[in-house]
Amino acid sequence: MIYVRRLQYILLSAMLFMCGCMAQKHAEEQLDKVKSLAPCHPEAAVKILADMDTIGLSERQKACRTLLHAYICIIHASPVELDAGDMKRCADLFNASVNEDAVKWLIVKAAMAGRQGDVIARIESLKDAEFLALQVNSEFDLAMIYQYLADVYRQGYNGTVSEYYAGKAVEILSRLGCPKQLREARMNIAGALAAKGDYVAMRDSLLSMKSEVMAAASDGYKVFFLDQLARAYDETGQSREAIELWHSIYDGKAISPNTLAHWARAYWRINDLDSAYTLIQSADSLAQSHTDKYLCLNVKYGILEKMGRTDELAAIDSMRTLASNDIFEDRKLEQSSLALNKKYDSATRQAWIALSEARTRTQVSVLIAILISVIAIAIYLYLRKRNQWLRAAHENDILRIQTLQSNMFDNSRRQEAMASRIAALFNTRFDMIDGLASSYFECKDTGREQKNIYAKVKESIASFCSEAATQDLENVVNGYKDNLMARFREDFPRLSKAQYKLALYLFCSFSLPSISIFTGSDLRNIYVYKSRLKSIISKSVAGGREEYLSYFT
Repeated sequence: MIYVRRLQYILLSAMLFMCGCMAQKHAEEQLDKVKSLAPCHPEAAVKILADMDTIGLSERQKACRTLLHAYICIIHASPVELDAGDMKRCADLFNASVNEDAVKWLIVKAAMAGRQGDVIARIESLKDAEFLALQVNSEFDLAMIYQYLADVYRQGYNGTVSEYYAGKAVEILSRLGCPKQLREARMNIAGALAAKGDYVAMRDSLLSMKSEVMAAASDGYKVFFLDQLARAYDETGQSREAIELWHSIYDGKAISPNTLAHWARAYWRINDLDSAYTLIQSADSLAQSHTDKYLCLNVKYGILEKMGRTDELAAIDSMRTLASNDIFEDRKLEQSSLALNKKYDSATRQAWIALSEARTRTQVSVLIAILISVIAIAIYLYLRKRNQWLRAAHENDILRIQTLQSNMFDNSRRQEAMASRIAALFNTRFDMIDGLASSYFECKDTGREQKNIYAKVKESIASFCSEAATQDLENVVNGYKDNLMARFREDFPRLSKAQYKLALYLFCSFSLPSISIFTGSDLRNIYVYKSRLKSIISKSVAGGREEYLSYFT
């Protein structure tokens, strides 16, 4: 019973483990899908993140989910806030890493630094992200980094560098086919041109993309775009067109102090000072950043100067100086540039390079280890197979030796049998001579001498020509002459019994007269029979034909 419960616990644990592995695998697939949808389909990506079951996620997957949500909100200009716990979790996992998640984390860090007003930290994070994105070949992230760098330098009135980064972003996004981000990058180019003071190029750039924006962009983005176009009109001597455009998009709607200042300047340029002063007063009543305050004071100074209210100019000029100092403190461009130069040799970047090199060394080491293992396994298998071959060859040699021994034993037995037969045949010859000599001795000097000797010879010849004696003679020929008679029978299976017997006597080198006596045929017939048999052998294609004919000469 105890064993059954333990088995149940083991099976339950295994099932829970497998379910956890499958859940984590599914979560990885969802996170990968979010990464692919993030550039062009943020709504679908955010929905997947919201629907994910966070219970079965690992700590890395939870951090990755938080990071992706923040990243999607940032690249699509949505508000996002990360608490201290989320920031620490992401920092622990993605700091000093060399992958796309680390690039996204640096982009999020840059955005958070920008919201806190830390320009140096923002630009350092973006430059680190640029370096890392180039290492891992993350093109979309690199395009976003270039966009944010273009925005940083545009805000610092470094239009040349801003245009450079915006152009690189446009190049990448055009290749990737991301229309919304491409539109943002082209707007960054327009902003960079404004920072350079090239308002004609800015206007032309905005006009070239007007039809696409009006057809595909959201209503809020259309308002922003037309506002920027109106400013370009105003700066290129088309202030009336600018005023009409502002009226068409802002009548009855909330408007920023920055736009009110530009609108007031357009009225000032066409000498509608009352309208200009009304708008700048509206701008003064709104909350302003240091940049907006400096712009509003500049416009107000010009309007009052043109209206002849010179007694108020000194106070406004003093406030302009203070606002200018505040802006300089905000931007700290010199410090930011110095920080960038130092950052190229920073410990963090060197750590990334070292980590990348270590990863390369690890990959090479693993590859070498795999190759060594494969070679070792191949050598082991080869030696094992070679031993099998040697063992098989040894067994074959032993079997061959045993076969040779067996053949030698069989040959020895056959030779003994053949020797006994030859001895018997030999003894038969001497027995015949002994019998003839005995008969001759008994009949010597008697009238029966010739008659008895003739009868004895005839009896001996008859005994030699018997079937048993003929078979013994054939066995001796086969044993003594390499199965000559057996091979002759195989090559000429259709001969008569008399022809086989004639060939046997010829193979034994008996003379034709003797053969005539043995067969009881006339000598002339023996000549004819021999000639016919020789003709049959000559016309055949038997392999031993020449050997057979050598006995017929």
